[in-house]
Amino acid sequence: MVKAKNALPSLSIGDYLRRQRQLANISLRKVAEQSGISAAVLREIEQGLRDPSKTIVQSIAGALRLSAETLYLQAGVIDPQEAEEIGTLREIHRDPNLTQRQRDLLVEVYEAFCAANRSRRE
Repeated sequence: MVKAKNALPSLSIGDYLRRQRQLANISLRKVAEQSGISAAVLREIEQGLRDPSKTIVQSIAGALRLSAETLYLQAGVIDPQEAEEIGTLREIHRDPNLTQRQRDLLVEVYEAFCAANRSRRE
């Protein structure tokens, strides 16, 4: 998991998950059933006693009808620039107008541009 650089202190991912679950009016037990993650593990995550793996975050996100990237972004685990890059890459891979070779080349060029821009900022 990548920590956001220069991020202001924000909610932990457990705090954010609990808040989203409560806003959706879904019980911990229901999230456990829908995600396939035990209620005990979910409780530990919400209490900040356990850091969830990417697989667990994706399962919880599905149960809450959110994207895993949204959870990571809102909890301050990834920075907004990184989330934008992830979204761009996903859209490149989804584009039906491109061949696989074109997608691969476009991803390679995009990643090179992003790396060059990051090095300029640092």
